[in-house]
Amino acid sequence: MKKLLIYVLLAIGSIIMIAPFAWMIVTSFKLPSEVNSWPPKWTTRSFAFSRDVKVIPSTGTVSTVKGLSLREALAFIAKKSAGLNLNVNDDPFYRGTLTIPFKGAKYSKGVSQEEFSSFLSQVSIPSDFNADTSNPEQFFENVFLFYKTGANPFFRRDVFVEGLVGSLESLSDTIDTISTFGIDRITDETEKSTFEKFLEDVVKNIEMVKAEINKYKAGTEIVLSDEEINAIRDILSRYNFVYSGTNEVSENYNTTVKNTIGKYLENIDFYVKVKAYFSEIQDEQAETDIVAVPLSKQERINLLINRVQDFKDKDLLVEIVKNTSLKDVVEEFAKRLDDEVVKKFKINTQDLASLKTLLGNLINIAGENGLDSQTLLNDSYDAFIKAIESKVGFNLSYSATRSKLDAYAEEIQNAKEVFRTIALNSLELQSLRAIYEQTVYAWRVVSAPSFVKDVLVKEGKTIEILLEDVHPVYFVDDGIKTVHVKFSTGDVFKNVFQNYVNAWNAAPFGRYYFNTVFIATVTTILEIVISAMAAYAFSWMNFPGKGLLFSIFLATMMVPGEVLLVPNFITITKFGWIDTYYALIVPWVVSVFSIFLMRQHFMSIPSELFDAAKIDGSSHWRFLWQIVVPLSKPVIITSALLKFVGSWNAFLWVLIVTNSPKYRTLTVGLQSFSSEVGTLYNLLMAAATFSILPVVIIFLFAQKYFVRGIARTGLK
Repeated sequence: MKKLLIYVLLAIGSIIMIAPFAWMIVTSFKLPSEVNSWPPKWTTRSFAFSRDVKVIPSTGTVSTVKGLSLREALAFIAKKSAGLNLNVNDDPFYRGTLTIPFKGAKYSKGVSQEEFSSFLSQVSIPSDFNADTSNPEQFFENVFLFYKTGANPFFRRDVFVEGLVGSLESLSDTIDTISTFGIDRITDETEKSTFEKFLEDVVKNIEMVKAEINKYKAGTEIVLSDEEINAIRDILSRYNFVYSGTNEVSENYNTTVKNTIGKYLENIDFYVKVKAYFSEIQDEQAETDIVAVPLSKQERINLLINRVQDFKDKDLLVEIVKNTSLKDVVEEFAKRLDDEVVKKFKINTQDLASLKTLLGNLINIAGENGLDSQTLLNDSYDAFIKAIESKVGFNLSYSATRSKLDAYAEEIQNAKEVFRTIALNSLELQSLRAIYEQTVYAWRVVSAPSFVKDVLVKEGKTIEILLEDVHPVYFVDDGIKTVHVKFSTGDVFKNVFQNYVNAWNAAPFGRYYFNTVFIATVTTILEIVISAMAAYAFSWMNFPGKGLLFSIFLATMMVPGEVLLVPNFITITKFGWIDTYYALIVPWVVSVFSIFLMRQHFMSIPSELFDAAKIDGSSHWRFLWQIVVPLSKPVIITSALLKFVGSWNAFLWVLIVTNSPKYRTLTVGLQSFSSEVGTLYNLLMAAATFSILPVVIIFLFAQKYFVRGIARTGLK
């Protein structure tokens, strides 16, 4: 029975000790939404072979891709892709087979301006809606942005319901004021009686409407659905708030109605009519879903090489793409272009940076005025300037830029050719950035409707569908609320460890790892050497005050480490060691505990060995390193392990004496996942796991020495 109780207690103790580490590892596998879920679970969807991801559709632009030239396409892409954006309102995904439910989605290839104008003549545009009626698709997009998909949509549930209820209450207050102070102004008694009765009915109706409208304050979606909007419209239309008669105060009353309830009813009416017309003109139907899979690294490289074939520096770009990491291609290309300009025209890098900024301003001014900078610069720099001046006229920004360029022209030889080369390089770099973004996020389209040209998945947070000849606004209302992602076995394995990849890339953990290993190793070696020599002196050598000095050493163990932080910091500052390895190593190479531990063990070594060594002519130095240290391997390994772990886990001192990532360690690096807005616990746990892993492995291999060293310390 006693044995059973012991086993039960051991099992409970083991569970209590292991549970936090197990929870840390489980959390490191979790998706962001699972971290703060309640009640907490030991499971995670990272192991799932498929997942439905919630998305919110929005348009990416107001124009479509219709047979653009390379230059036009590059300029277009640099502004904004012509696509339908599906913003992920869920946990991000990075791989798998993506299926977007497009089959049966209705769309239109466009509506004529004549038909559109005919529709506009039949609707009343609200005064608070800034309408652009020059382009149907632009108009529809503005409507959806203003009413449903913008940052602060008109039909945002809480704001709309509170505003409408507030308008009803405002109308009720107005009626109360009229009943108290204005009703007596009506001279016709019959009209007065009729109006009073009307106001009484309105007050009752207001209370009923408020009760019905308040039901829509709660809902699953932030923005009211079309069904809810129509229902609210029916509620408001059911009651008559406008007085049809005429008297001394009726005009003021009707004006109040128009500015309160009327404003909301006008906007609802307008949106409902636009939406009905929008649905009516969609006479086409998508024939299939969109299915896409990620490109491999080599496929992305080949695609990028294929897309830069028309660049003037094609050969340089191809060389960089083949010999440089894909993520560094743009920066390396920019550096090589700058180096060529510096070498060819003999200008310094500071002047080059200023000229790039100034010429970039000119390119932006040209673009704002509809000029093709690249075509003009291909002719000459003078043609470029002349074209800008003919369009711009007087422009303060242009004048300031030109005056600075003219000042540089007086100091630089062949200034116009230098300016032209730098400007062309800037345009080429801008084009490369646009194509690079299109390539690095591209997924291979397995199947899709004919008008779908590309699918981009940007860090698992946005899906962009590039369209041709079809405006993306026509798909905003197709009810695409989820996309399906299917994972292979390999994908699942990568999903499970995705947090580790994200955590590693979130900060320079490679540098942190090097610093931690270097500092912990050097500190441990130096401490073992110093402690071994000090312990030997206190155990085998005789000198005046040995006992007193050792007592003083032991007394320092009573001083909390936090008390020493300020004096140590002041000392380090005086030496100029802030943000150096010296500050992280030197103050911690002496450990009184390690000296005490080794001394106790050294004293357990038989004195006969020392006598024999003396007879053989051995010195203290030789006796220490050839006899005492080898016999004390367990305690030395124990001291080393304790020091290594302590140095590995050091946080406060490292945080105080370092200012840059160059010298910081893993423990300080874990701060990257905490901020004022919250903590990314899944990434933090992933980083913590790979941070403590080396220490755990070392302990597993050295635990027998650790136990033996502690057990034998002090025995004689």
